Amino acid sequence: MRVFAAAALMIAAPAAAQTCPSPAGWAKPERHLAARSSEMRFALKPGGTAQIGLLAAKDVRLATKAERKPRPRSSAGLAAIDVGKPGKLDVILSNAIYVDLVRDGKTLRSTGHSDFKKCPGLRKSVSFDVVPGRYIVQLTGAPSRSVKMATVLR
Repeated sequence: MRVFAAAALMIAAPAAAQTCPSPAGWAKPERHLAARSSEMRFALKPGGTAQIGLLAAKDVRLATKAERKPRPRSSAGLAAIDVGKPGKLDVILSNAIYVDLVRDGKTLRSTGHSDFKKCPGLRKSVSFDVVPGRYIVQLTGAPSRSVKMATVLR
């Protein structure tokens, strides 16, 4: 009987509070306009935050086929990021948007996801294993014309 009572208490106890990340620069992000195609000279650096102005999805030439079909009248855009060392790249986003990481014309498989719906101003994080080089962050299916994006290299 004691085992059942202990189990009932564990089930009834509230879940542990979610730890919300606070990425560098989140309060004052750099402002950038997303690219329409993958030919870019400028690249973001891991460890910062950018407020990215997006474009109508129909006006963006994606680097690779999007993993998910974009919603009608959604926004999209591309941003390059230069990675200087191997590790895990976390892409933290402010709203519900699809994110693909592309290298040499191929989409990388994500290695993890975190849901931050209970964190003010944050929506999710997607992780990728990376090696040094240039990557394209492909953003699709955005419900608005802007997204805040932070990148963290661990």
